[in-house]
Amino acid sequence: MGYEAYQESFFQRRYLIGTLWRGIFFILYATGYYFLYSYYEKKEKTYRQDIENEKLKNEVLRAEQDFLRAQINPHLLFNTLSFIKYAAKKNPEEADQAVMRLSGIMNYALESNTQTIKLTRELEQVENIIELNQLRFNHKLNIRYCTQLENNEVSIIPIVLLTLVENIFKHGNLQEEAYPAVITVIANNEHIIIETSNLPNNHSNAISNNKGLLNIKLRLHQTYKDQYEFRQGLSGNLFKVYIKINLHNN
Repeated sequence: MGYEAYQESFFQRRYLIGTLWRGIFFILYATGYYFLYSYYEKKEKTYRQDIENEKLKNEVLRAEQDFLRAQINPHLLFNTLSFIKYAAKKNPEEADQAVMRLSGIMNYALESNTQTIKLTRELEQVENIIELNQLRFNHKLNIRYCTQLENNEVSIIPIVLLTLVENIFKHGNLQEEAYPAVITVIANNEHIIIETSNLPNNHSNAISNNKGLLNIKLRLHQTYKDQYEFRQGLSGNLFKVYIKINLHNN
């Protein structure tokens, strides 16, 4: 083989090798681009899905909150309006008190459409519910209500405490002096503790399906994740509920 032929063959080989490497480079580049694009597309899809899931959770929370308000309102309305109708003739002053208490609860239920609300606002409505029921039963209900607030600015998801108190009046026996219903609320910078205890009313016509308590547990979990405790059940002859919400990580 002559020098010119050898030189031509050499350049042809270099050209083929160069073409081959360029082909390999573009294949690798295209493959890398495809996987990188797929990765970011998948990541973006996951991100969009997380946003949609968060929106759905918020919608569920709002729906559950509306459900709880609806669960409280008809029961209060029926019993309180019946009492007001009777008291308007016998004792107009008590009828006026009942109207004001009921109005406060209804306004609160309609306004509490945020995810959290000041605990003090909810406690005001607890007092309204207690007083309404005491008016209905001529102040003969046995109930102890105790609050210890070191921080008046702490917040809680709304309607939780109201549901617990409402359950006491719907399903509890508050006529036994030896077994008063007990409602205790403690709040500081670290946590909120809510405890209720009552003697069950085994002769009550109200049907207990525990939906209110199950809803409370679900809402606590969705809002506070693993930063809460929730216990409920019979202890001896008393039905007790215990809720502790840790605030330092929320």
